[in-house]
Amino acid sequence: TEIYTLSLHDALPIWFSERERFALVLDDLGEPFQWMQSLSEPALAFVVIEPSRVLSEYHFSVKRDQIKALKTENVEDLLVYVIVTMSGSVLDVTVNLQGPIVINKHTRVGQQIVLNDAKFSTRHPLFTDEPEDEGEWMEAVRKENKVASMRVAIAG
Repeated sequence: TEIYTLSLHDALPIWFSERERFALVLDDLGEPFQWMQSLSEPALAFVVIEPSRVLSEYHFSVKRDQIKALKTENVEDLLVYVIVTMSGSVLDVTVNLQGPIVINKHTRVGQQIVLNDAKFSTRHPLFTDEPEDEGEWMEAVRKENKVASMRVAIAG
């Protein structure tokens, strides 16, 4: 398990705006999911995932002032995550592709970028394809079990 302490300015919806310090918890057991845990509010945590795990062609533009706010000139310094929205059914779990969390991996400063791009949704399904073979079915079951355990951890 690795924990990165982050300073997220304007990274979350307005009702969480006073929460700026988070720990990004990287845990091999929960992979590909990770936790973004508030350091000031123990009950506040988000499940996040790298968007490329959901949509391989996920690309967006970052404005120069947004790059500067992240204290870098180089997009290779940036990590991108999207927030996972849990649901009662694993098939209804979604990710917010319109509001990626972008983090400078060196300075650990981050922010949420709001995309005005109609091709991305705030409720993009996490699981979109039906598995074709036994290997894919086993992988789908493994992911479903991880999502279910994350849901239990959030509820607990």
